[in-house]
Amino acid sequence: MRQFLIAVFLLLPLTASADTQLSQREYQLLIKAFKFIESEQYTAAHKQLMLARSQVRSDYARALVSHNLGQVELQREDYSKALGHLGDAYKLQALPEDQQNNLVRTLAQLNCIEEKWQACATHLEHWMKEVSNKVKADDQLLLAQAYSQLEKWSKVVKPIDAAISHRKIAPESWYQLKVVAHIRLKQWKAAIRGQKRMISHYADNPAHWRQLVSLHLQARDSKSALADQRIGFERGLLRKAGDYRLLAQMMLQAAIPYYAGQVLQQGMDKGVLSANKKNLALLSQCWIQARESQRALSVLAKLNRLAPSQKTLTQIAHIQIQLQNWQAAQGTLLQAIKAGQGQQPQLQLLLGIARIKLKNYEQARRSLTIAANDNQIKATANGWMRYLDQINPNDSPVSAS
Repeated sequence: MRQFLIAVFLLLPLTASADTQLSQREYQLLIKAFKFIESEQYTAAHKQLMLARSQVRSDYARALVSHNLGQVELQREDYSKALGHLGDAYKLQALPEDQQNNLVRTLAQLNCIEEKWQACATHLEHWMKEVSNKVKADDQLLLAQAYSQLEKWSKVVKPIDAAISHRKIAPESWYQLKVVAHIRLKQWKAAIRGQKRMISHYADNPAHWRQLVSLHLQARDSKSALADQRIGFERGLLRKAGDYRLLAQMMLQAAIPYYAGQVLQQGMDKGVLSANKKNLALLSQCWIQARESQRALSVLAKLNRLAPSQKTLTQIAHIQIQLQNWQAAQGTLLQAIKAGQGQQPQLQLLLGIARIKLKNYEQARRSLTIAANDNQIKATANGWMRYLDQINPNDSPVSAS
């Protein structure tokens, strides 16, 4: 930006027509200063211009002095002083129209360098209005950047769109500014369109794919989020631990748990995902929903060794019951009951059922009796006890009496 400004900020020449607007004395004072500037003797030029400022009288001459004092300070990279001198030149309104308009643009650029964003935007809009046919992509970009610094996001969209339209493929940061503006305005569909356009030109940046997925989720479009997460994953771009987890979670939500489990298992096999409590719990959930019982049991066993819990033991027991592995289920349920507090009626009900299947009728009755003390499952427990009475009448309370 600063190098660009120095390149376009040209010394105002003393033309023949200008000479008619200057006195001979003014002309002599200024031509000497101009020669110092052209030979890059800025200290001498500054001294000569300060001398000229104290002696010139016409507004045009004063404007030239201030303008070129600004040029000297610009070359010295003292932008604050340059801004002051150029502001003085502009206020005199004595320069030719095209030079006056160029001065407005330079003032805008300097105000941006000095982070005076409102002044930058004001000058730029004024200049664009006066010379609309000369406005370039960089000017529109600068205006958009100024408004973004002011957090006037609704005013960012138009100039950044104009800047992008000037280029077949705009720089990456231009698309990013457009997307940010739409995000701040909560214009999710527009943000998604902008993000997709950026990806069409810069498809190899994983961050762009993650942002696109995030925008889909923000727009509550989980189907599109999953589709783009999957594309990024399959292209090898989204392969960090968080990418594996997010893809698996979205697949799980979309009722495709088997593929979710495959993604997680692949991540663990590659060493990208650690086999920690959180990841093993998610993987077990995938296999349970996919009805991959043996895989689920294997993962739950690892999870329980890593972080023993009643919840995990209960999940293991449920699967063992589904597989009709009653002996294993009985052992797991006893561990789960021991791991908890109180009588654990829900688990006692399952234990009673397992013991019936194992023909441990006396123990089954004890478990079901405990379960029947819970009002929520009392009817179910009593139903199993009636069944127990039918298959083993000799052990029923009535027979015993």
